[in-house]
Formats: sequence, structure tokens, C-alpha cells
Amino acid sequence: MSITETVKVELNYGYTREFQCEISTERLIWYQQAPPPLEDVPLKTQHVLNNPLELPPLDLAVIPGDKITIVVDHETPVVDEIINSVWDFFSDCGIEATDVTILQAQSGSLNLQQKLMDTVNPELKQDAQWVIHDPESKEGLGYLGTSASGERIYLSKHLLEADFILPIELISYDPLIGYAGGGSLLYPEFSSQEAVIKSRGQSHRELTPAESRPLRQLIDEVGWMLGLQYSLQVIPSAGQGASEIVFGGIEATFRKGKELLDQYWKLEPSYKAEVVVVAVECGPAGHAWTQLGRVLETARNLVSQDGRIVLLTEIDEPFGEGMQILSGCLEPLDAIKPLRDRQSKDLVTATQMALAADWALICLLSKANTDDVEDLFIIPLEDEAEVRRLLQTDETISIIASAQHAYGQLKQE
Repeated sequence: MSITETVKVELNYGYTREFQCEISTERLIWYQQAPPPLEDVPLKTQHVLNNPLELPPLDLAVIPGDKITIVVDHETPVVDEIINSVWDFFSDCGIEATDVTILQAQSGSLNLQQKLMDTVNPELKQDAQWVIHDPESKEGLGYLGTSASGERIYLSKHLLEADFILPIELISYDPLIGYAGGGSLLYPEFSSQEAVIKSRGQSHRELTPAESRPLRQLIDEVGWMLGLQYSLQVIPSAGQGASEIVFGGIEATFRKGKELLDQYWKLEPSYKAEVVVVAVECGPAGHAWTQLGRVLETARNLVSQDGRIVLLTEIDEPFGEGMQILSGCLEPLDAIKPLRDRQSKDLVTATQMALAADWALICLLSKANTDDVEDLFIIPLEDEAEVRRLLQTDETISIIASAQHAYGQLKQE
């Protein structure tokens, strides 16, 4: 009698939950596991600051009296530890905390800013200038220049008036620009409301992350016009940690960051599975439907048509305008045109959900109201036991841990 070999699956999801099961190896197409977090973030940050890629040491780029703007991405993990290490470096260079501005986007909540303030060096908390950019405030904007396509570019005055700008960014996959990072934090987030709205669009499913997009080209041009030189980029790990930190010239760090992101987080199975299980963890910016949109796009790429996508989450957030539009439709694809017309803030998320729901059967473990979940063309799951029952079949399966960071596509021959 033959004994079937199995793989033990362990998936962290939500805030603190862990799902476990065993899957036979003959059914398993792909099991994407998350990279572990760095053990010593301050030590790693100190090392990269002292060894920048393709640029002179940072202490040659700043002098006492310089106005420093540190731009923070609210989704970047361990950003408090990184900022403290950066501040230690600047302080050794003779920079005063009163000459430092911590600039954050409005998309991050006031709670996130307060949390960051409470965990950084007390000198920075007390003496640095803490600013949340308001894209609707004309007083806070200045004119940078005109792009090659004739578009007038406005940016926060805290960027235009700085002697030195340091973006601290998360390198990640982005449905609109391919890869986020490499200065994408600065535009359009720290521009005008008009620029923010204009940048909204539906994801380019036909393109891989490496393929060119007009918005990405404009972002790169804005960085060049601003004279952006240095950048600190973070590659995520499991949980809310960082697997790698890269620092140096903006182009060199972005290039290296993309290579590392693909190494850790890109999935390329040879063929599609009948079931795709994805676990979604709470991130530095919280646990929200935007994460679900991202993972559904990857799951749609990897699941066979009319297959099943099983989502493990603890999401319990109100719907945005786009998701409300989707929930009011009779069929998922009925939402595409009104979503495009309204250009809501959650346009991309709602579109990703609609396309996935039209392609496959979606089952969701969450804390959201079951009736609301059903309105999104999703089957609500009650508990982990129900998830295990769904997996007790002979269907082929792919599994993705920390799926909010992953991107998947079939392997290209």
C-alpha cells in the first residue's frame, strides 16, 4: 500500500491568526513562502547608509544647516527603526533636528503619524517639523516645471525648498506603474489633488511589472526635474518586517530593489491551479480591502477559469465608493463602466475584485458582514474548519503566504 506524501502548510493571516493544514505533494503546484525579516534593522540600515550604491558617501552630500526632508511611505515596514538610524547618521553629520521635516502623505491616517512620532528618537519627535501633505491646499504647493508632454508639475513646498530629500519607500508591485519605488512616493502623492485624480486608472493586466507605463515615465521625469539623487528602499518580508534594505543612487537602488522583490515575491508556476489559497496579513498601514484587490489580481493570473480562490483575512473595513458600486451590480462586469466613469479612490481595488469574481469563484474568510461580502460576488466563510473542508478534494492547488506582497504569472517559455 502506497503512502501519500504531504506538505505541511502554515499561513499567517490577519492580525495574529495562523492557518495550518496538510496538502498532498501530487496536488501542490506552488507553495510560495515569505522571506524572513531582518534580525537587526538598525545595523542593516547603518551598513547601507555607509555604503551607498553608485553615489559618494552620504556625509559628503549634507552639511550642517541643510534643510532635510525625509519623505515617508506609510506602507513601509519598520520605518521607525529606519528613521532612527537615519537620524543618528544625520546627527553625526551636524544636522540639527529643527532642520528636519518628516513629510507624510494624506493617505496615511493621523493615527499612523502619531504612532511614528511616538516611536522615533525623542529629539526628532520634539524638534523636527511633522507635516501631512494636503493636496487640496494651494498654499502648500509650488511649481516644479513642465514635463516633456506639457504637463505643469506642482509639488509640496517641503520638497521644493529642501536642500536634501530622502525618500524612504516600499518596493512593491503596483497595478498602475508596475513597480512602486524609485521615487514613485513623491508623485502624485505630494502634488495637487488634480494630479492625484488624474493618475487614477484601471490596472494594466496585459502588462508585466517590468513593462513601461506612461505614469511610471512621468514619475521618473519628476524625480529628474526635482534633482532627486539618494533613495532608501525597503523590500518587505513576512509580517510587518523588512527582508532587505537598499540605499544609494535613485536608479541603482530601484534597479537592485526590483531584482530583490522578484527574487522573493515573484511566482511563476508552469500551469494554473484549480484552487489558489492566499493569506493576507495586516500591514504597517492596516488591514484593508486594498490588500484584497492586489491579491485577487495575482490569484486570477494563477487559477483556472471557474476555479476557486480562497482568501484568508480578518478584514472588517467599510466599503469605499468603488466597492459600493460593485456591490450594487447584478453581475461583476456590470461595474466596470461606472467605476471608470466615477474614478473613485478605490477604483483599482474594485476593478480587480470585479474581474476576479467574473473569472473564478471567490471564498473569503474575514470579519466583514456576510451579507455585504455576498454583495461583492464573494462566498463568505465562517471559520478555518470550513476552509479545510474546501481543501479536502483532489483539485490541484497553489498557496501564497503574505500574498499582499506577491505577484504571479505563468512561466513564460
